[in-house]
This record gives sequence, structure tokens and C-alpha cells, in this order.
Amino acid sequence: MSEEKNSQKENKINLREMWKDKKGKAKIQLCLYGIFFIGVLIFSKVLGSYNAKIEENNPVNNSFVVQISDNYEYNIEININNNIYKYYGKTLGNNQTITREVETEINNYYVMIDKYYILDDSDNYILTTKEEIYPYIDYRYLNINNIREFIKISTVENNIYKVKLSDLILNYSGEEYITINIDELNRCLEIDYTNLFKANDTTINKSIVKITYTNINKITSLEE
Repeated sequence: MSEEKNSQKENKINLREMWKDKKGKAKIQLCLYGIFFIGVLIFSKVLGSYNAKIEENNPVNNSFVVQISDNYEYNIEININNNIYKYYGKTLGNNQTITREVETEINNYYVMIDKYYILDDSDNYILTTKEEIYPYIDYRYLNINNIREFIKISTVENNIYKVKLSDLILNYSGEEYITINIDELNRCLEIDYTNLFKANDTTINKSIVKITYTNINKITSLEE
């Protein structure tokens, strides 16, 4: 044991002497940098393998949901307290056609590079707002990119994706969640937002969105 302690003491003395010398100090620093970078590489490799395993085990990776980007037709049905609001149209790049149907009233809209237009009685498209088009539910809850993010942070139970409200609302401490049901056969999403909207409006007892996608990545024009 005494020999081991003497050896450790000599190593410490040698390191101190090397640190005083410019060349010795440079060698020590080089060794430390080398150890650091090797550690970073090992950590990155392990983390990459872990993330790859998570992605591989995520069932949504094989879903039609990941195929949807900016080229598709859509049909949306919104049920708020049994009041039905319908939207349908096409998306191609940054442009979109929108038809809103509420009971017997039908309105047509056009989106071009984040600007929203309504078709008037003279067949002219007049500038309007996103809020005017979607007064019943904020469009962010209909946007496929946001829905995909919800799915990423969900837990799956019996093919139902559950997203805790505490992950959606800052400082929310309840146990409630929204649910997302993916129908692969019919390319359809059914999202129950009831608990989310009820948190801000107690008069809401039902808020369900059903979105069906067709012609994914097959749209060549927004014209009929």
C-alpha cells in the first residue's frame, strides 16, 4: 500500500512539474481535450442509438399522418355542443382553398402565402382574416403540423393517443387529457378537444374534430 501511495505522490509531483513547463502544460491540455472529445463522441453515439430505438418503436412512424405535408385534400367536421361546422378543400404548398359550410350557408375562401381571402357575391376575392374563417375553433387545432406535435408527446392506450393538458397548458395541474384516434384505413383523425376547451369555457361539453385526408401528395392544382 505504501508503494502505491508513493507512486501516486510521484505522479502528482510530475504533473505539477509538467504544468509549470509550457510544453508539459500543452501536452496535459491536449490529453484533456482528447478525453473530452472522446466522451462527447461516445455520448452522442449512445444518445443517437437511444433516439433511433424510440423512433423505431413509435407506431405513428408507419402512419399516413407522417406522409402529410403540404399536398392533400381535406374534409373537416367540427362538433361543438352538437353544433356542426364543416370545412373542405385542398392544400398545395403555401396555398389553400377552403369551403365552409354551416347549415345552409356556404362560404368560399382562398389562402395565398399566409393571406386570407373571401369570395364575395361579385366573384372577387376580398382580403379577410384567419379568425373570420375559423370563428368556432382556432385553426392551430386543425393544423396537421400541430396535431403531429401533439401525437409525439402522447401516450398510446388501445390505439388511442392521449395528450395530457398539463403538456399543453402552462401551469395546469389536472389529470385531464385530449384524445386522438387515428383511422389508417380511411385516412382519418378524430380528436376530442373537449377537456382542453372546457378548461377555458365551462359551457363546452363536447368539442370533437374529425379530419379526413385524401389524395395525399397527388394534388397538382387547386383548380377544379
